Amino acid sequence: MQFRLDIITPQRKAFSEEVDSLMAPTANGMIGVLALHEPLFSALTEGEIKITSASKEYFLAIGSGFMEVTKSGVSILVTSAFHAHELNEAEIKKAQKTASDALSKHITGVELSAAQSLLRRSVLELKVFHRRHERPMPS
Repeated sequence: MQFRLDIITPQRKAFSEEVDSLMAPTANGMIGVLALHEPLFSALTEGEIKITSASKEYFLAIGSGFMEVTKSGVSILVTSAFHAHELNEAEIKKAQKTASDALSKHITGVELSAAQSLLRRSVLELKVFHRRHERPMPS
């Protein structure tokens, strides 16, 4: 049995299909959703979403946001969402180096928060990017 999943960012609709299951990151760990799940509203943390549909797996790197599970499906509203095949390894590694260099200078305040955020995001995106090479890319 499947359910409708929509993943929306301020810039675009990143995903919109009928799916079999979903794993999403929350502050308390990963949450799994299957068809007929109880209604739920949850904050999501920056992390990786895993979607299974018709024996295919999709991975997305997401920013923080919210997920609503209703009888009609799941809506996820996040600050960003990128499929594994949309990520560029060279750009991710460049961002990682920029963040590491900034952190090595013992910065503080807003600069420290920005560098830490960039480093977390680049590590996450690199993890999702490598998922693309572990499994066949969805058509």
